[in-house]
Amino acid sequence: MSRGDWDIFGDLARLRRNLDRFSSGARAGGRSDEGDESWAPAVDIYEQEGALVLLVDLPGVKREDIQLNIDHDSVTVEGQRPCSEAGTGIRLERPAGQFRRAFKIGVPVDPNGVQAVYREGVLRITMPRAGRPESVRLRVDVE
Repeated sequence: MSRGDWDIFGDLARLRRNLDRFSSGARAGGRSDEGDESWAPAVDIYEQEGALVLLVDLPGVKREDIQLNIDHDSVTVEGQRPCSEAGTGIRLERPAGQFRRAFKIGVPVDPNGVQAVYREGVLRITMPRAGRPESVRLRVDVE
């Protein structure tokens, strides 16, 4: 391979995909039931005005394919993104298959005030802080 044939950005993208696949496989236990590689969507967590806010990047995921579970000390977002197109891929960088992200909240939240809105490929979860810890398991429907 000559120096002119070297695609540093393509090599870096492949390296990142392989590292993501390795790390998410270690977290999620490898492949999903369907045989697709698991992946991990990007998540930002903020604290603002007495609430915790999670923003989860889920472009291409259908609302009905997202499951959100909140209990007294953790938040779990899981689901699946289908492969984008049928056919032989030339360059495939967008992950597909099962995903799962779980976080310890670290503060008590009011389970009755939790809101989840999915708009333009971003899931926004707002969890108001509670005065005292409650041990409640809750499934939240995404709007």
